[in-house]
Order: sequence, then structure tokens, then C-alpha cells
Amino acid sequence: MNTLQDVMTASVITISPDVPVGKALAIMERKKISSLVVEKDNKPLGIFTERALIQLRVRGDINYSRSIQQVMSSPPFTAHVEMDYREAYHLLLNHRIRHLIVTNSQGNLVGIVTGTDFLAHLGLEYFMEFKSVGQVMMRDVLSLPPSATAFTAMKLMHDRRVSSLVIEQNGCPEGIVTERDLLRLIRAEMQLQQVQLHQVMSRPVQTVFSDVSSHKAAKDLLEKGVRRLVVINSSGQCVGIITETDLIKGLRTSYTDHLKEVINIQARQLQKVQKQMEEAEILDSMLQSAGEIAIAIMDTDLTILLHNQAAVRFYNTDFPDLTGQNSALLLKNAGILDPFNKALAATRTNGRCEFLLQQRWGDVTHYLATTLFSIHDRQKNNTGFGLIALDITNQKQHELSLQAERDFSRKIIQAAPSIICSISPEGTIQFINPAGEKLTGYSTDELLNKNWQDYFHTGQTSDAALDLLRQLQENDARGIEVELKTKDGTLRNISWSSVTRFGEKESSLETLILGNDITGLKKAFQEIEKKKQEIEEANIALRVMLDQHTKTRETIEEHISVRLKTLVTPYLNLLRQSAGSEKQAETINIITAHIDSIAGSFSQKSKEILLGLSPREALVADLVRQGKTSKDIAGILSISVRTVETYRNNLRKKLGINKQKISLRTYLTTHFSQ
Repeated sequence: MNTLQDVMTASVITISPDVPVGKALAIMERKKISSLVVEKDNKPLGIFTERALIQLRVRGDINYSRSIQQVMSSPPFTAHVEMDYREAYHLLLNHRIRHLIVTNSQGNLVGIVTGTDFLAHLGLEYFMEFKSVGQVMMRDVLSLPPSATAFTAMKLMHDRRVSSLVIEQNGCPEGIVTERDLLRLIRAEMQLQQVQLHQVMSRPVQTVFSDVSSHKAAKDLLEKGVRRLVVINSSGQCVGIITETDLIKGLRTSYTDHLKEVINIQARQLQKVQKQMEEAEILDSMLQSAGEIAIAIMDTDLTILLHNQAAVRFYNTDFPDLTGQNSALLLKNAGILDPFNKALAATRTNGRCEFLLQQRWGDVTHYLATTLFSIHDRQKNNTGFGLIALDITNQKQHELSLQAERDFSRKIIQAAPSIICSISPEGTIQFINPAGEKLTGYSTDELLNKNWQDYFHTGQTSDAALDLLRQLQENDARGIEVELKTKDGTLRNISWSSVTRFGEKESSLETLILGNDITGLKKAFQEIEKKKQEIEEANIALRVMLDQHTKTRETIEEHISVRLKTLVTPYLNLLRQSAGSEKQAETINIITAHIDSIAGSFSQKSKEILLGLSPREALVADLVRQGKTSKDIAGILSISVRTVETYRNNLRKKLGINKQKISLRTYLTTHFSQ
């Protein structure tokens, strides 16, 4: 019996996808089944279970006229009919399902397998015979009083993903409500909020004591046709519940315990060849189901009696079958005999040894968490050894990577120029880096387990120091400046920042405090402020000197103006009176105007205009400002009128008014004035 063909139920009750929900429920109730397979053309499309029905009802009222394909679970979990039965029950357990649809190579439906099938056909109770019900039962039993409503029970079963509830009164089981009971109520369209559990619960309750063997419990489940037993103590009080699933899960307990027990059974029955062969076959099935865990059973001479495929890789050999091979010789060839011999010596003394092996597979070093244990018969005689090894390379590499990161971080902390220290919630120093020692002058031994505020704060009162400590611990502080007194009495300015690691309930676990010595920076800043003040004072002095220079210049200009008006202007007036021609008179007027200009003070705008003009352009501009026409200017300067017009156009361009509707004289009068 190795495949699902041997354990499945071939007569599967199915429905087509267009069947209404109401009809599907009627079939489930009439046939007393927990699921219906939805198929079309012999292809499984989905599955509808009692649990799916409860999920629908919890969400609201059920539309019984809807087709089953609208509410079924799709696609369903399927397994090939030739799948190994061990792989199949692992699928049930890993995916937390109770039904596995079986198909052939064409994908056609050929059967269904449940936990009940495994118990009935695989004889799993044989594996569990050495365990009691108390060891495999579920202790967290969901229960309700008889007065609770069916809707409350349905909602609780849905939320906790369980198939039944125990109805208790004073701690004793009075009844039980299962998904099938709820199916019947939902099918009858009863108001679940108004139905009390004592009206619908199943009774009497099928019970079992916690010290009964799992073998007996599995037998009771099969004989009574139920899927669960309520576990009670000697006082009749409920202490747990055991289901088919719990019995199957029992196979997934410690492989070491299983192997030791099976080997002990094997040792007692070595004289019975048929029994030995059967047990070897069962043990081999368990060994192969271990997956990536390497398992080998050896006699006292270390000859390998049984092993799984993962053990071949462990021994790093090309032999596909290691039965009859000497384990020590194989380990010697693999280069790991010495650590094995040390573990073997410890096992002979203590009965068990856990150790870590390193083995090269190709270019990669693998880490194997290995357990070696003694196997004894009933008389406590050593009959052999068991070896279990698990490749933990990925975990070990992760640990090594973390360690490398920690080492790198430690180097950074050790080389950091800033003070880095760790303080406990009570304020004691747990760690300090070399920069802290160098800056304070205290050694690590002098600082560790001392109060931080006693060494890193020079406040006048202890309250101020404690306030600072609380501020650093309760918040992620930044840039808190504090004056620190070193061991030799020197005062240093430190800027503190902190990061606090909190645990559960926001309790402080550790505070990391970083301190930067800003004494030099602060002195430099003070020096900059001093220089800044000196520069400001120099600027004030320069402004005073500039004001004095301006006043001096204005005084000189005033003296020049007075001299021109008193000494030169009178003579020009005499020349004007004795001028022989009109042209001479005009020339004298121009000279007089220029002298007046020199005597006066031009505006800043006028000075900018003058600096941008050639001497002849400045002369033409001045004559235009005085109101002279182009003909007048031509006569005064002895040039043609056309040349004057050219000067006027150039002036407009240089003054930036060639595209503006403003006369040249108006512009010059406005901007080129005294």
C-alpha cells in the first residue's frame, strides 16, 4: 500500500456546476457527507464543504437558488492517483484541508481521500501506539454554554476555523455541535439567532480519557463512525479534544522519538523475520518522508542498517544504497571522521550528542546540525546508534553575515571620533567607545556601571542632570549642548544626541547616546563673531570717513563755484557787451553756460549720461538742451545740418530713446540738469 489508489474512496458523490445551492445542501444532508465534488465531463471543477456553507451563512442569508459553481472552492486541491500516500497526507496537513480530490493522468475524477481514509487504511494508530491521547490532543477547546445561540456557535466556528464546539455546563461536556448540525439548521432555513444550542446539540458526547493510548482513540473513531472525541479527566471535566487530524499530525512530532521507538520495537522482534521486514518497510517509509533531514540507523559497529536518500548526500558518497556500509569509513572519506568520533564518545557516555559538522560539497562549505543518539532495548542494552542531520547552511551563512555586520559596526564605533555609549533604563553606563575614554580621561573600568550623569554633566544640581538624562532617554534627542568636565578638570562643550530602543508596552530597553566635541567649533564661532564685530566697527569708521570726504568735496566744489562766479563771469559779461558779431556773442553765451554748469552740481543721472558720450556728442547734447535748432548748432560748430542730424540720431540711440515718442530736448532737460 504505497499510493492513493490503495486508500482513496472511489465512489465519489458529485454534482454538476449548475445545481442550485439548496439542492446541494439536501444531498449533503441526505447522504450525511461533509463535501460535494463539482464536476463536468468527469473533470473536477471545485468542491463545496460544510465549512464553506458556514462561511456563506456568516456573511449573511444564503440564496438557495444560486448555482453551486458561484459558491464552490475553485480550483480544488487535487492529487494524482499514483501519488505516494505519505506525500498526500502531508498535503492535507500543510494546507489545512480535509478533502483531497484524486485524479488520473487525464485529469479525470477517480476518487477522494480524507483523514478518515488514512486512519481506516494506513493503520496510523500503530505509529502512535506508544503515545497517549493527552500527548496529541488539542487542549485549547472552544466551548459555549447550552443557552448560547446557534448563530453564536456558527460565528465562533467560522472565526476560529474549527469544525465543532463543545457544549459545557460547569466544566463538563453536555453535548457537541458540529458543522453537520449547522448544515441541517441552515438547510431548514431556521433563524439561528433564536435557536439555543441545547435544542440542537448532539448527545451523549463521545468521550475518552487523556491517559488512553492513541491506538485506542483511533480505533474508537473508526468503530463509532465519528471524527472527534472529547477528552475528559477522572472528574468528568473537559480537558481537550482529539480529531482524526490530530492523530495524523502525531506523525509530525520529533523524528528522533519516532525512530528510537521504532528501533526499540525492532530490537525486541529481531527473531521474527516477517515482523522485522514489515517494521523495516514502515521505518523506511518514515525515513523517506523526512525530506531534507538526513537519517541513518546503525548497529553498534556503525554498520548502516537503514537510511533515507538525504543521508546519501550527508555522507558525500556516490553509493545510492548505503545499507551495509560502515559509517566511520564513509565519514573518513568525507573528511569529517574526527568530529564524529568525538560525538560518538560523548554519545556512549551521555546517550546523546548534538554537534555541528562542516562539509565541502563542491566549492561550497555546508553546515550540518547533527544529532547522534544511542538506541537501547528494554533491558537498556545498547543496540545501535541513530544519526539525524539537517543542512542549516543558509541559516549559518545568515548568522555569519550578521556577525560580519556586527564586527564591522563595532569597528566603526571603535574608530569613531565621537563619544558613543550605551546606558541602561536606570542610567548606568553599559558600554563606551575609546573616544569616550580619550575625551573624558576616564578608563572603561572607571565608567562602566556608573551613573552617566555623574561623569557627563557639570550641572549645579543633580535634578538638572537627571532631567537631561530623562530627556535623552524619553526622546530621540538631537544637538543638546552640555558642558562636560574631564578627569583633569578641563571643560569641554559636547553636543549630545540619543536613540532609545523600546520594548513591549513602550518600556525603555537601552539608550544609545552620541556626543560630539564642539569645543573647537564653538571657539571658532566665537572668534568669527569677534571678527564680525571688528569688521562692523571698521565699516562704521569707513562710513564716517566717506561722509567727511563727501563734505570736503562739496566744500571744494562750493569754493570753485564762488571763484568762477566772482572772478570769471564779470569778464565774460564785458566781452559780451563788446562782441563784434552775433556769432561771437553766441559763443560767449555758450562759454557762460558751461561755466555755470561747472559752478553747479550735476545730478547722478547727468554724470552717467556725460560719461557715455564723446566730447562732440556732449557739446551737441548741451546745445540741444539749451533749445538750439539743428541750423543753430551747425552755425555754432561750423558743421553741416545733416551732420548735426546724425549726432542727434546717435544721441537718441545711446540714450535708449530712439524708439520712444519723446523729444531729445525734453529728455535732456529732464535728466541732464543741475
